[in-house]
Amino acid sequence: MNWITLYIRGKADFRDDVKRKLENSDLYFMPGSVDGSADNKRHALYWLDDRTAVRDLKKAIGAKLIWKYRLTFYTSLESFIAAQEKAKNHADFTNEELSMITSMKTIVRDQTTERNSRHHIRKNKVAA
Repeated sequence: MNWITLYIRGKADFRDDVKRKLENSDLYFMPGSVDGSADNKRHALYWLDDRTAVRDLKKAIGAKLIWKYRLTFYTSLESFIAAQEKAKNHADFTNEELSMITSMKTIVRDQTTERNSRHHIRKNKVAA
């Protein structure tokens, strides 16, 4: 039996749920680990029997978990690393962008506070 390597990347710590689903399936697999990253809760490594299609693995995991954790599957180390680099570069904001994000959050917070106070005033008028 030969093994193929499969890398999985997701939005949260999905590893326990995925492992549980795979253990309840009839697929031959071995869990592994991807070391050397501080972001190790967002990815997993599995070795699959070479006769197993990735589609069969996805069916065993189930669409609900795939969508819940936004799982992405990679069959090569190069594509997995490229996706990590792309995600890392997307997460880096310039100081100007961080300033804009802070100001947008402040505006939204102010609007929410104003809306809540107007609702509170209307509620008091109705009660009176």
